[in-house]
Amino acid sequence: MKLQKLAIAVAVMAALSACSDDDDKTKVCPDGTELDTATNECIVVPPVEPPVEPPVTPPEETDFYNSDNWEESFPEQYKTWAQTAESNPASGVPTDLLEANPNLVSAWAGYGFAKDYNRARGHHFALTDIIKTLRTGAPMVGHDGKVVGEAMAASCWSCKTTDLSRMYDEVGEGKFADNGWSVWGEEMSNTIGCADCHELGENSLRLSRPYASRAMDAIDMTFTAQNHDSQASQTCAQCHVEYYFDGTDSKKVRYPWDHWVPGVETDYANIVDYKGNDDLYKGFAAEAQLAFYDEKNFKDWTNAISGAPSLKAQHPEYENLLDRTDHMMGNHLDFSCNTCHMPKANNADGVEYSNHKVTFDATKLPESCTGCHDADAFESKFEKRKAEINELRFTANGTDPRLTEAHFKAQAIWAANGIQGLEAGKTIGEAKAAYEAALAADNTLANEMTSLLTKVRNAQWFWDSATASHGIFAHNPAEAKRLLNKANTILDAAIIEADALLAKYDADYAYDATKYDTKAKVQPLAGLNLEAMKADKEEFIKERVEKEWPATLH
Repeated sequence: MKLQKLAIAVAVMAALSACSDDDDKTKVCPDGTELDTATNECIVVPPVEPPVEPPVTPPEETDFYNSDNWEESFPEQYKTWAQTAESNPASGVPTDLLEANPNLVSAWAGYGFAKDYNRARGHHFALTDIIKTLRTGAPMVGHDGKVVGEAMAASCWSCKTTDLSRMYDEVGEGKFADNGWSVWGEEMSNTIGCADCHELGENSLRLSRPYASRAMDAIDMTFTAQNHDSQASQTCAQCHVEYYFDGTDSKKVRYPWDHWVPGVETDYANIVDYKGNDDLYKGFAAEAQLAFYDEKNFKDWTNAISGAPSLKAQHPEYENLLDRTDHMMGNHLDFSCNTCHMPKANNADGVEYSNHKVTFDATKLPESCTGCHDADAFESKFEKRKAEINELRFTANGTDPRLTEAHFKAQAIWAANGIQGLEAGKTIGEAKAAYEAALAADNTLANEMTSLLTKVRNAQWFWDSATASHGIFAHNPAEAKRLLNKANTILDAAIIEADALLAKYDADYAYDATKYDTKAKVQPLAGLNLEAMKADKEEFIKERVEKEWPATLH
């Protein structure tokens, strides 16, 4: 018995000796289980699950459509870009060009620009100005007097915000374009900036507008095949260019460049099977674009005063720049938009960068320019050129007042034949409908008015191609004078024709220019109520923009 008890004691001691004797550590039995020190028994303990790590949230992507997010990487470029806010009248109110030149109201009657047209300000204000203008956010009235939708298309955002290319990526170019302008207002928060011309977050250039890329391909100037200066000019040509959208391709923006060869004077008469010998389709971009539109029988709108099927030139600076022909040396053709408007500069550390204020300062031109051109002489040179252009426009026989004369004389001819328009109290929509129907009639009057109004359309196109081109006095003054002389020649014939028709249909009619010499006089005659438009706009800003849109208006 004593031996048996001794054996049991030895076995227990052996078992205990197999466990750790460290009280601070878990006691492990020989079979791998744990010793419960409270009961002195070996037990199976379930494994402890490892702690679950919280999910890692990826860092937010930098919003490079907001130019503020480029400042850290490109401080000098950002600083000068922000200085575009300085390109603004001292009053902070943009110059009213309709007030300065009321002939614009009659030329654009029935089109948005007759409501409101101001001198362009710096890029900083692009988003503000498109939102605040009377041209946008207002309804278009149909021929039956009912509101049928906005007069301005979504593509009118195209040159105002970096958010355009983001929206193209998110919803597609066609879906974006095939809408009214205000549909996308809740998406537009950034004015013109870095992402418009650069790969996101990078220094390299890009065309962020696919329609611009397609247009460059059409004239064999594919972006990737160009040198840096040409690429820089093409980024400007995403906006500073003539364009249109007719709705045949989801209202996408398109450039009328099928027939244009930059810098080459061409005869486009065969494009439209034109038999005349007056050089109507012979010239540069303006003639090429007229041939393009005439081939398609395209018009931007019907003039509400005259019934002319009209075209609106946008701002063809790129075409005018490339159509230069009057420089003495061939190397002048090598400079680009950025040479004069974004000259190179050096920061405090001597590092070179491009000035992004996008203005013109002759003192900052490169030595390749100032070696021949005295910076102090530019102002007087430009003033002389402006004076020559203004003489073609504003004298008694100038383009601007005679366009007004042609439009109102056409209205009088219609009225004498019982075709009632704005002068009879009709709405803009009703007047347009009446003229369009009368032009479509197969009768003598329709043929007479088609002949007259085609001349008005053509003269106005050449005038607008010159005058809507910002800075043409600097970029291509020879082309401005050529186009205005051409417009005036066509107007000579148009007014002779109008006078003959008035003698036939209303011999007592007398044109009085003093009836049309202020904006306040002409806008009501164009079917417009300025105070009502302002009130509608204020309500739009208050109820839509301030409550729902992210844009900050400056």
